[in-house]
Amino acid sequence: MPRAVRKMLKILGKASSINVRKVLWTCAELNLPFTREDWGAGFQATSDPRCLALNPNAMVPVIEDGDFALWESNTIIRYLAGQYGGQQLYPAGPRLRARLCLHGVGAAFA
Repeated sequence: MPRAVRKMLKILGKASSINVRKVLWTCAELNLPFTREDWGAGFQATSDPRCLALNPNAMVPVIEDGDFALWESNTIIRYLAGQYGGQQLYPAGPRLRARLCLHGVGAAFA
């Protein structure tokens, strides 16, 4: 039986955005191929209905992974690491993941 061909990951957002760069860096660490479209100030407006259909908050970055869309850079990073990185970037154990999430929300620095 032929293997299903995975549609390439698409990242929406301009590369000069630090939040988009976090997603780009994660893809680089995972050797994950992707395409990117410039969305945001100076490019395609995030108020465009196509963007709002993917993210009602009208912010970037947004990813499309096949028929799955996700926004918010830290959430995207955790998703990519869990989906494509095995335990390389995101540990399997709930306690380790919980500690890692503390850093993602700044709680470790309070």
